[in-house]
Amino acid sequence: MAYKYFSSRDFKAVALYSNFSHSLKKFRYFDNQDFIPLQTIAYDSSLSLRRILSYFIFACKVFVHLRRHKTDIVYVNLPPNILTLAVFLGCRKDTKVIVDILDLWPESFPHNGTTVIKLALKMASFISSPIRKYAIEKSDFCIAESNLFYEALQLHNKYESSVVHLKKFESVHPILNKIDDVFSIIYLGNIGNIYDFESLLSIVKGVEKTRPVKLHIIGLGPNRSWLLDKLKSLSIAYVDHGASFDEGLKMDVLSTCWFGFNGFKKGTQVGLSYKSIDYLSCGVPLLNSLGSDTFRLVADEGVGFNFSNDNLESLIEKLSLLSPADVLAMKKNSYSLFKGRFSGDSYFSDMDKVLRAI
Repeated sequence: MAYKYFSSRDFKAVALYSNFSHSLKKFRYFDNQDFIPLQTIAYDSSLSLRRILSYFIFACKVFVHLRRHKTDIVYVNLPPNILTLAVFLGCRKDTKVIVDILDLWPESFPHNGTTVIKLALKMASFISSPIRKYAIEKSDFCIAESNLFYEALQLHNKYESSVVHLKKFESVHPILNKIDDVFSIIYLGNIGNIYDFESLLSIVKGVEKTRPVKLHIIGLGPNRSWLLDKLKSLSIAYVDHGASFDEGLKMDVLSTCWFGFNGFKKGTQVGLSYKSIDYLSCGVPLLNSLGSDTFRLVADEGVGFNFSNDNLESLIEKLSLLSPADVLAMKKNSYSLFKGRFSGDSYFSDMDKVLRAI
């Protein structure tokens, strides 16, 4: 999105990216001469030394690129926080740097794992947090993807900063006047460690007592086999679509679902998830357990239901009594919210203000 924005404003824009995809866990390349792949190494686990090494290699190659090419503006996404050291050491003094904080890693990882995981996360935070603080102070403009991050990082103390919520370019218009005959829930995205699939299973089994339920899954991740085994053992009707970045397929599946599941384990520090923007862009209301930004949007805009992991009975009761007409009204609200707050047009408008500021 940043590449498209700067290109539209008469800049010669290039995008430096790791040729190893974190989400796909495989090497990938983009068919765009302005997208420059930097060779890194593969890793299987999100909590591994190979992941850290892969990021370090990427940061070193970004440093080399910036030393060789004069750049007016660098727009850098965090994490990995080490990337900012490469940027500030590699840039010339007159280069403007925009830091965009997309995640509070490692703080965003739930702190309820094993003692070893807790210790590893504490060490990672001890190292990376000061680097991020340095990046914020040294940047010409700092962006946070949510109010939660803005407040947690105390960006109100930095004059050149703002919240620019996650955005998405729209490719296909969703179906807003039709839903599945069967009560259907979609889970989209990484099937990983921070998502609360136990609550999802409990919600489905609870609603099944009063009406048929079907679960759709689009995604991959380390807990995929566990989740599919659970669905089979609980006799839950589901459709596994695998992993897909095909916007047409996602729209076909999502746009007639009743709700999108946006449940996270307690202790996860996320204000707004990528999957929630995907849901809203397809006119899909949310079943949400995140606090902060997403909680307020759901409560104020009529785009689904908030729930607590330790009190699912209230949500199950509401879903059991819900009519198709109620859901269709929430679908229209969801898409309207997306267009106003999270579309490509709104991103361009937000970035115009950033560009004027620097």
